[in-house]
Amino acid sequence: MDTSVKHVRGALPAASRDRSTRRGLTYFVVAAVLYGSTFAAIGLASSWAVRLLSLAANGLSIGVLFIVGHDACHGSLTPKSTLNRWLARIALLPSLHPMAAWEYSHNALHHGWTNLRGKDPVYCPRTLADFRTLSPARQRIERLYRSWIGLLPLYLASIWWPLEMRPSAEHRRHIDKRGTFVFDRGCVLAFPALQALVLVLTLRIHADVLAWERVAVIALGVCVPFLLFTWLIGFATFQHHTHPRVLWYADESEWSYFRSQVQGTVHVEFPRWVELMLNNIMEHTAHHVDTRVPLYNLTDAQDALEEAFGEENVITERFSLRGMTETFRTCQLYDYERHQWLSFDGSPTTEARCLDDEAASAPTPTSSLTSIDSLQDHPYGGVLHGVDSP
Repeated sequence: MDTSVKHVRGALPAASRDRSTRRGLTYFVVAAVLYGSTFAAIGLASSWAVRLLSLAANGLSIGVLFIVGHDACHGSLTPKSTLNRWLARIALLPSLHPMAAWEYSHNALHHGWTNLRGKDPVYCPRTLADFRTLSPARQRIERLYRSWIGLLPLYLASIWWPLEMRPSAEHRRHIDKRGTFVFDRGCVLAFPALQALVLVLTLRIHADVLAWERVAVIALGVCVPFLLFTWLIGFATFQHHTHPRVLWYADESEWSYFRSQVQGTVHVEFPRWVELMLNNIMEHTAHHVDTRVPLYNLTDAQDALEEAFGEENVITERFSLRGMTETFRTCQLYDYERHQWLSFDGSPTTEARCLDDEAASAPTPTSSLTSIDSLQDHPYGGVLHGVDSP
């Protein structure tokens, strides 16, 4: 089987890469209006029942707007690069993600090195040896991460804070090559103050609201939707790359474009109305195969990919509470030599996998470049491993 970048991307309909300014702006406007209206409703609501519903709806709307910003940051929402960047910058504000930091951590590191330990920062599983070196308190935190409630602190602790808000000096070196991080983070830090001001103004229509209620509404209106969004993105990200059939790699010679982008991502199937609400982000394999496919074309691209490479290569699973719980139980630690998932006590939960020669023959990202060192000098590290050369 030909698993080259050119062949895999050739399986996608050419029209799936068509971008439309009108469609892109429509998605942005709809998501922005949904966010603005649900946020205003928090302050305008005359009862706590309506206010609580508005808080929940606003958290979901942040996720919808974030997906639009995610697409714009990839440059796929519209055909206009400058417009994409400004749409991304605005759309990522309610989720408190500086665009420049997200562009590096997500576009370059995550998409550039998907499922490669030490390079992909997204929920890389620990080994049994790593886990046993942790303190008892830290081990309890790791156990918490592999649970329904743990998806929120997992995202905050592993992605949002260390990669988006307080990136390391090494990450800053790459991020600052774009020169917008200080501005983007400044906008993000100022946004909660703007939210508080809007709530203060909207609450003025209720003369009978007590002072403590005003403080509570402002605090909840700023914090709760963000935390709900954080759980949602933690949930989605976990499902995209954690599954009993998903393999992770510590040895770069074993890792390849086909193994990481096709076999290493998961299409979680939801009812169609949920997929539409989530802007098709769960049709994730197609997105990883070619980030140039806009969200409004992902369904056709995913269908074509699954038809071309079959269920033996493209992981698809219909969402269920039982299935997700089973993934938490199965995918806790990882043996990178035997390629099998382990429980926290070290017991194998999946069979060891032998990497076949056919998949191993796929060209790796580094083979299409002069050297790894040439990647390090690029503003976004590993993002070019075939993405710009279909």
